[in-house]
Amino acid sequence: MLFDDSDVKIFNDNSNASENPYEVSVIAEMTKHRSNGNIEKAKKLGKHLAEIFVDEPSLLNQLENEVGKIECDADDMYHIKVLLVFTAEYCINRYLPATLLSNTAVNSLYDTVIKKAQEFYERLDDAAEYSFYYLAVRKGVEIPKNIGISFAMLCGEDKNEYYVTLGRRLFEVAEHEIQKIIDGYEFVK
Repeated sequence: MLFDDSDVKIFNDNSNASENPYEVSVIAEMTKHRSNGNIEKAKKLGKHLAEIFVDEPSLLNQLENEVGKIECDADDMYHIKVLLVFTAEYCINRYLPATLLSNTAVNSLYDTVIKKAQEFYERLDDAAEYSFYYLAVRKGVEIPKNIGISFAMLCGEDKNEYYVTLGRRLFEVAEHEIQKIIDGYEFVK
């Protein structure tokens, strides 16, 4: 009796042959950023920024030092915080040296907002405000001015120059301050 081995498959543990080069590069990048401390810095950055935004009295005081007296009701304050959280996410994605770190910082930011300001997060999560700010950024020209116009419109004050200017200034000041905060973490490139 002859043995037909045509349906016998030999198991070959050659796991390297089936690895996706992209997966290997992601693992290598994670290892690099974990070992040089960048992942931990990104987590701390996100948490730090969130804590600034959820402390309304302190936030308002800091903003007024930069942009002058802010006349706002609770709804306006919500829109200010949305703009600032958007600006934080914008800066994180723009100034951190790797997408992995940006994702880590943004996740940490939202995790902290969920823990410390659940009601704000739920309202933010259900809202479409970000879409208007993303459109303003995507235009690629006069970003602060377009952010200001979007801010005024979201506050229901689209013809009010005070709101347009306030939104523009909030974005400019927040971007500058957040960039300084990010630089202070000294991410390894």
